Amino acid sequence: MLGGLSLSKAALGAALALAGLNTAYGLYPDEAGRIDWHQAQIGAPTKIVPYAFNSSSTGIFAITSRNTLASLDAATGTISWRQTYGVDETIKTLRVRDTRVLTLSGNNETHVRVWDANDGSLAWGFTQPADANYRRGSGAAEFIEDSEDAVAVVGDSVVRLAPGSTVPVWEVPLNATASYRRIVVGTKTAFVVGNARPTKKKPQPRLQVIEVDLESGAVLQKYQFANEQTVESDRVVFLQSKQYGSYVVWREKKSIVWFIHRLGMQQPEWELYHAKLVQVELMPEDMLTSTMREVDSDPALNHSHPRFAMTYKKDGKTKTIVVEMFLKDGGALEMRKVVGFRSDDAVVAGCGIAQPREGKRAVVSVRSADSVSWRLYTDSKTPTHAGELAYDPATYGPVVAATPYYDNGEPRVLVQTSGGLVMAAMPESSAPLWFRDESPAHAASMAFLDLPPPASSAEFAAKATDPSVLTSPVTRFILRWVETLRSLASWVTSGFGFFHSAVDAAASGEAVRSVAEQMVPKSPIVVGDHFGFRKLAIFGSSTGVVAALSTQGGARSWTRFLAENNTAVDVQQVFVTRRSQALSSSSPLVTVVGRSRVSGNTVVATLNALTGEPVGEEPLVDLGHSHAKVFALPAADPENNQQLLGFVYHDSRSGEQLPQLGIWPSSANAAKSFCGISQPVYFDLGDTAGSTRLSGYRALCPADNEFDAWTQTTLLSSAAEWSFDLPAHETLISVTGYADNAQSTALLGRVLGDRSVLYKYLNPHLITLATRVDNGLGIYFVDRVSGSLLYSTVHANARVSDKQPLLVIQTENRVIYQFWQEGSASDASGAQRHSDAVRGYVTVVADLFESNTTDTRDESKAFSSYDLLVPFVATNAFVSPEPATALGVTRTSSNISTRDVLFGLASNKLLSLPDQMFDPRRPKNAPSKDEQAEGLMQYVAPLVLDPKRVLSHGNVVAGIQHIGSAPTHLESTALVAAYGLDLFFTRTSPSGTFDQLSPSFSKVNLVGTTLALIVGCLLGGPMVRRKLTNQAWA
Repeated sequence: MLGGLSLSKAALGAALALAGLNTAYGLYPDEAGRIDWHQAQIGAPTKIVPYAFNSSSTGIFAITSRNTLASLDAATGTISWRQTYGVDETIKTLRVRDTRVLTLSGNNETHVRVWDANDGSLAWGFTQPADANYRRGSGAAEFIEDSEDAVAVVGDSVVRLAPGSTVPVWEVPLNATASYRRIVVGTKTAFVVGNARPTKKKPQPRLQVIEVDLESGAVLQKYQFANEQTVESDRVVFLQSKQYGSYVVWREKKSIVWFIHRLGMQQPEWELYHAKLVQVELMPEDMLTSTMREVDSDPALNHSHPRFAMTYKKDGKTKTIVVEMFLKDGGALEMRKVVGFRSDDAVVAGCGIAQPREGKRAVVSVRSADSVSWRLYTDSKTPTHAGELAYDPATYGPVVAATPYYDNGEPRVLVQTSGGLVMAAMPESSAPLWFRDESPAHAASMAFLDLPPPASSAEFAAKATDPSVLTSPVTRFILRWVETLRSLASWVTSGFGFFHSAVDAAASGEAVRSVAEQMVPKSPIVVGDHFGFRKLAIFGSSTGVVAALSTQGGARSWTRFLAENNTAVDVQQVFVTRRSQALSSSSPLVTVVGRSRVSGNTVVATLNALTGEPVGEEPLVDLGHSHAKVFALPAADPENNQQLLGFVYHDSRSGEQLPQLGIWPSSANAAKSFCGISQPVYFDLGDTAGSTRLSGYRALCPADNEFDAWTQTTLLSSAAEWSFDLPAHETLISVTGYADNAQSTALLGRVLGDRSVLYKYLNPHLITLATRVDNGLGIYFVDRVSGSLLYSTVHANARVSDKQPLLVIQTENRVIYQFWQEGSASDASGAQRHSDAVRGYVTVVADLFESNTTDTRDESKAFSSYDLLVPFVATNAFVSPEPATALGVTRTSSNISTRDVLFGLASNKLLSLPDQMFDPRRPKNAPSKDEQAEGLMQYVAPLVLDPKRVLSHGNVVAGIQHIGSAPTHLESTALVAAYGLDLFFTRTSPSGTFDQLSPSFSKVNLVGTTLALIVGCLLGGPMVRRKLTNQAWA
């Protein structure tokens, strides 16, 4: 008895000891960046300038089509610093001198900025206000040699700017006589070159030059030359040299002679013939196809022999030569060939000049087929370095540009593709030194793909042996228990979870990969996880690239470049048209919709969503029309269970007054499936900016005997249902409807504090029209099916423009929109509407209910847009301390969790605010007990941006334009994606993690306590039974 008692005490002591263990947890290396991750982007470069600060330090500076200036590390390609410009600030000029970087940006309002090359801080800047005489396309800037000053074309003037001065040193009006796009700075004068404005006497294009004295700004001369030429022509190059002066070389369209014009001279200085350069005889038709391009990344750096590249044809083969200017012994200037190479069998990426301080100058030629081969030439006709990169153009498109540079004296080549890929090549290596995929910075659409859950190895083995065994639920139950026992054994052998193995990361397909495999993965990510955290985010970008990234860590799964005649497709929308299914032989499908840059028609590609491989005989199908809009249809193709898409076409020039509807995939069976759905399909047209009418239509199906004649080009007719005309002097800004599943809800009503219910107005056909009123903003809620006006309001002092855009989002029974408001002065009586008094960004929330009376609900069994039910709309306005660039809402699997409202802020943050904060029923006074029970807070106009609600934490997520959300298998958790310039992914739990254990929960303590209790029960059982027996005998 005593022995048993002491053993029991020992067991209980052990249990208490185990329960009292405090286990410390850390973050494993492969978990970093998996819950939330950030990819900083710059966009596809339009100009790259390598600059050698000294013999061992090289910087790579780039301006991009996303209006971004960036400095990249030459060794790794990472962003050293970047500056993002406004949406309408196209960067036209990039120049680098010593430790200064000069840019000119903007259109009518022009900005000249000088940045510190080391850290990207602004040294000084100048802004020229909008000018009524501004000629579209004007703008250029150059440093003045041996000076801190710069010369720039801003607005309709040329100015000299000095650091620290808010006004120009001098300013010369240009009087709108040309679109000036180039400045060539000499020692004492500057030449401003542009495209002359056509006149009745001289209607053909010409170049116009104004020579300006750098010291005084006096105009020395003005003249025109080079008939039928423009600054952007591929038959014009500018050459600049301290030793020889500044020249323009051009060839007239129907001439075989190249003219060399010294700037400042009114006539060409001499003529140049092809044969003298290429050293072979050419036929006239070959000479008429020759083109030129500049190869100096910065002409002003070229202090000796200026160079350019010329491409011509010989015997049907394309060749490129590099030509330089030199001084003959007799003192005359001449041109000579430096190097030449064939370019007919592959894409010529172009040439570039690298000129570090030690005097090295290099020309690179790049050809791309199944790989990228490159050769680097210095001052000889024999390449000094060469290399070949393993590269598939089907992933990121053909090579379009190349730039050489030196890093610590070693040659490198930057290769750019049309899909937005930038990679650094080095000699004797088939793998890139580094790469940057900038296609996501141009993403126009994104779709989440649910990956199949990880079936057990036992299930896969059984499926491989006999798939029919998995039809039995008993068999599947046994196999899952086998896998569970295996997992338990593995957990025990790993030290009860104390020792983390990298095998798990490898199994998930997201282990550490080489640079080459990160760029083009060998094995795609095809399996998800049990909680639905791992999905594929499939992006379609305007560069023609469709890419799938894992939501855990951002690893690339696959990429596919879509092109027609080697020209990138403008991808506009991505649809997941067949979902993933566990242990299914059918792969999920994604349908990509874009517009051909060749024909202008709509093109469609269907891809395997797990691998990116094209599905069908044609990888890209031209539909023969240009669509006005596309949307998913509530029907599937019976042949492959692929969701159908509807394309609306309307071309009044063809004689068709009513729009037509095309379906994809287009087949007789697909058309029968579409026509077999119970409800008609409605769509609207006229929802483009500036429109004054919105019209609704209903798709019509053909007679049964007409399906036999169905072809891929067959279109369905439509019938006009309604027309909504805007009032006079009012034009459309945008039309917004529900995003996918944004209207679904778990609650049909709002339960109030007194337990009564306000029933939500849930109309799946609701659309929000935003219109531009005379000095204001109009908002209309319209039914897409019937065209009925449900609600309207006007914000008298709202302003909507590119700089102050309107944002609108619909979710459940709520509409949220934000705009800039100027505010208003009091009227004559001193009264003033509170909603019009605020100057700043205003966020308006409108909740739609079936009635303002509680417990009142429409008793119809099915919703109908033709019912005479006008919703009650509760609205309120909030003042935002800073503007938003995108709006979104969280989504969970059953929409039981509350929705958070997501804001992409102009300060490059992703903010999540609780849904309750935007309730329009918030009382203006202290809430009553019933209102407190309902969860209502007292109304306060300013929105409080709590730093703890910033989902992006300390990350600078630049240029957020879109926010997407996807549910996981846990009702508490939603995935959130913010993209625009950068990419950012995270998870969030709006109502808290009520269905999952916290990361600090000790599973070891739980198991230890459970085992101790089991042991205690086994040991204490005999003791209790003995005691009960003794009590029975007593």
